[in-house]
Amino acid sequence: MKFQYYYIILFFCLTNITAQSVYNFETENIPYQDLTGSTSLNNGQIWDDPAYTIPIGFDFQLGTFNFDTIYIVEWGVGGALSSTPNDTGVLPLIIPIGQDIYSREDINGISISPISYKLEGTVGNQILIIEWKNVGFLDDSTGDDYMNLQLWLYEASNIIEYHYGDNEINNPDESYEGETGPYVSLLTAYNMDSDELEDNAYVLSGEPSNPTVLVYNQGDEAEGAPLVGNIPNGTVYRFTPGELSTNDFSEAKLSIYPNPVSNQLFIQTEILEYQISVYNELGQKIRFTSDRNSINVTNFSKGLYFIKINTNDGTIVKKFIKE
Repeated sequence: MKFQYYYIILFFCLTNITAQSVYNFETENIPYQDLTGSTSLNNGQIWDDPAYTIPIGFDFQLGTFNFDTIYIVEWGVGGALSSTPNDTGVLPLIIPIGQDIYSREDINGISISPISYKLEGTVGNQILIIEWKNVGFLDDSTGDDYMNLQLWLYEASNIIEYHYGDNEINNPDESYEGETGPYVSLLTAYNMDSDELEDNAYVLSGEPSNPTVLVYNQGDEAEGAPLVGNIPNGTVYRFTPGELSTNDFSEAKLSIYPNPVSNQLFIQTEILEYQISVYNELGQKIRFTSDRNSINVTNFSKGLYFIKINTNDGTIVKKFIKE
């Protein structure tokens, strides 16, 4: 069967809300880079509703699911992935593009829309990158519309990122199947048999360069609407799991300054017992020198970092920029 992508209607049935998989959503604009030296999945073959098996190279945690293999699912119309190829039962769904995409081809019938993957980094800090290059849209009668996109999975942090590159969509009515833009979402546990959520879902709406993330809960049924317009080149949608998300208690109990910072980052907190870790934007753990209330970042490269503080009450994460 073909997977029919839907947005979710929230019923606010509080007695049914037991989902625990919390993700924090961010949008950034980072120059898009094509994969080089990657492993091809279609090997020049034309594809439509592809079914591919991809070894992740490490154990990845998505909500309550832990897996070391990811599947581009045949019933997902080209842009949906899961921890299993099955279209029954409860499973997670990673959907960087929900429209029906397919392989474009040259005059010799060779695919010009390769799907490939690459494992980068060192053990403990690896990133699996899956790329869809120059993919077309099945309903586009012109055959000219295309987009480029990647999925990034981070070993160290279990962060999920959708990266979007160059696109040319001049026939949006057909390419987006009568909708205003692309479907983009992350469903941490979806029941394929009942068409209901078993855990939280995160769906994007509004302006693609700065979308609103809608969070829906267990038991909700699926329907809805997509983004409005094309996703700009360089856009990154990042889903950070709960252990790297700011907890409710953190705002009153911890702050960091100055931000941006050049040399010394100070920590102001009421918390007596805590441990500090620092990660770069690739999810790699950084070595640093510190005392109880400050971190020396003088030798850090310029860019975005996450400071993760483990406490007896939970985990607090703050972002800072090294200038």
